[in-house]
Amino acid sequence: MTVRRKILVLTYTPIAREPRALKQIRFLRQHHDVTTAGFGPAPFDDLPHIELHDSRPYRGGLLGRALYLALLLLRLYPLVTSLSPRDDAARSRLAGTQWDAIIAHDPQTSALASSLSTTHGVIADLHEYSPRQNEHSRLWRILIAPYVRWLCRTYVAKSAAIVTVGQGIADEYYRNFGIVSTVVINATPFHDLTPGAVKQPIKLVHSGVPGVQRKLEIMIDAVLQTRADVTLDFFLVDDGSAYLQSLKERAGGDERIRFNDAVPYAQLVPTLNRYDIGLSIFAPTTFNLAWCLPNKFFDFIQARLGVIVGPSPEMKRIVTRNGIGRVMPDFEASSLAALLSEITVDDVESWKSASSAHAVELSSEKQSEIWGDIMESVFGDDEQAR
Repeated sequence: MTVRRKILVLTYTPIAREPRALKQIRFLRQHHDVTTAGFGPAPFDDLPHIELHDSRPYRGGLLGRALYLALLLLRLYPLVTSLSPRDDAARSRLAGTQWDAIIAHDPQTSALASSLSTTHGVIADLHEYSPRQNEHSRLWRILIAPYVRWLCRTYVAKSAAIVTVGQGIADEYYRNFGIVSTVVINATPFHDLTPGAVKQPIKLVHSGVPGVQRKLEIMIDAVLQTRADVTLDFFLVDDGSAYLQSLKERAGGDERIRFNDAVPYAQLVPTLNRYDIGLSIFAPTTFNLAWCLPNKFFDFIQARLGVIVGPSPEMKRIVTRNGIGRVMPDFEASSLAALLSEITVDDVESWKSASSAHAVELSSEKQSEIWGDIMESVFGDDEQAR
């Protein structure tokens, strides 16, 4: 019989909208007593939740901001953490309880978690390669990146266990910090669906956030260029950005390209099931995009779609190994346009069938089982009831 441990799952995000944490919690609650802590309301009505409040990383107005920037410039990072009003407020909310383990999502929570009382330490769950999270911003590279590297050396590296989302990112943490991590991919929960029939036009789909670094215009340009009988539907979060508006303008009112309202995550996979091919194409404009293995990739598999990806190593490996789609030779719109002109209904039917065949093994339920091994390694010989 497994001992039920008291575990805190800690994020500095709206935890009810944090897919990776939610999948983790669903598994852990079967075996342990889980408490959640993060911004916003409780993710599960029947689990205890400690709501944390987001705030600026410095106290006061302009003077406080100036002090914060000075501390970053001078690399006085212990003072940055000790003077953080967000950490102070969270610590006061979380004090007074001893946890068997704390799962801290990303380096920013690791310092806080390390200051709390645990019997078996902190488990760091790293959603990406954090030292290059916003490397497209020069100011971020100068001020914040060195601080994140310090957090990795000072807190993450000393964690009882470390988890991340893909092998390329795990290798980068090891290369730069000597951090050995376990990979748990961001797979989607299993959906009991069947592949839909394929007919002309072949229905392409992409969902997610319209991030400018992702270069979603590649997909639009490809459809505009190709003579293939295809349509392309977007389900993008309306962030009010100029980039989203530019994408709509780029489509030029072409009736083959449609922009739909984003749907709640619980409805996303059944909605995607109406399509034929999911486009999971992200130009490698940053390190994390180059090595991405995103939620939407697995959403497409659970929706029983074929998948077209760029030559991104992590996605390429899964597509090739499982025969669920096609890999572009590069990230050029012309290459995608040419590929769309080549594929047949039979190709798409084969890919959708392969997605269906591999849906169980590529589900979050299978990936979550790795957490059982992680917790056993953290709790050691006393994991089993005596």
